[in-house]
Amino acid sequence: MKRFAAALMTLCLSAAAVAETTLDDVAARLKKGEYKGVTGALVSVGGKLVLNVPDAGASAGGRQDIRSATKSITAILVGELIEDGSLKSVKTPVSKLLPDLYKGMAKDDPRREITVEDLLTMRSGLACNDWVPASLGNEERMYVTSDWSAFVVGLPRAYERGEHFSYCTGGVVLLGRVIDALSGSDVPTFADERLFHPLGIRNAKWEGTPEGHTDTGGHLRVEIEALLKIGQLVHAGGVWEGKQLIAPDWIKAMTGFQTRLYERRETYGYLWWRNEGRVKDKPVSITYAHGNGGNFIVIVPEIDLVAAFTGRNYNKPEQFTPMRMLGEEIIPALLAE
Repeated sequence: MKRFAAALMTLCLSAAAVAETTLDDVAARLKKGEYKGVTGALVSVGGKLVLNVPDAGASAGGRQDIRSATKSITAILVGELIEDGSLKSVKTPVSKLLPDLYKGMAKDDPRREITVEDLLTMRSGLACNDWVPASLGNEERMYVTSDWSAFVVGLPRAYERGEHFSYCTGGVVLLGRVIDALSGSDVPTFADERLFHPLGIRNAKWEGTPEGHTDTGGHLRVEIEALLKIGQLVHAGGVWEGKQLIAPDWIKAMTGFQTRLYERRETYGYLWWRNEGRVKDKPVSITYAHGNGGNFIVIVPEIDLVAAFTGRNYNKPEQFTPMRMLGEEIIPALLAE
């Protein structure tokens, strides 16, 4: 997925801002298709739905391919491995968890030291950058191979592990293999049991890899309502309907600062994006999942806001239209009420 630096999200609203657009206006424009390529929007404040335009353009029974927003859900599942003790630490080398994948690698090869945390933070050090078409590990090169996991493990090093952010879908595919190995089942079953079914999400559809595992780096299909529920769960520190579903310490680590992206406003947690903005001249933090096309889960805790968007603006700057809508129209309309 290509990233557009010029479209970075910033919420900047002055204390004296006057909303020129109401939430009803936004809903009407969405339904008319005036936000080109944006196919759905749900916004809640304090748990109350204030904008409700579900995705009317998705295929496959209303499910939307959320692309790389899948990665953020994968991060939640990794946290469940920590919670049940099957994964002792994110500092564990992947080679110790998936020994069969590393059989042909020299014992002293530094790639054996790549940890689960390195994959969660996109700092594996492998020559893998989805934002650079010429990168040896670019996802498009991986997709045409018969064994994605072997492809990733066999990539050469480009940096020291843990030092350099490089957006790599292949690394997240390896995390899916880790979930398979440690959960005692497979990714779809584990996700249903530990996340989706407790949230009332019943029709999630994962894509497979050529070697017979799950694509945890992208292409999960869910309804937009599922995205909002996941955002609300994360915003609530892992609590859903009074029950602690996800460990609060994991939510904090996952959405907290883990690594910096040089020359960009964003920072990164464990497969979740982070940014900062201002609302009524006060600083706010922004946590979000992002998938190519304009698929988002957005959390602004300081104003108790959770939003979900779906879209089809693939590989276009317009995929960030939902962020502009939030900053320029939706939040000003909320503040004016």
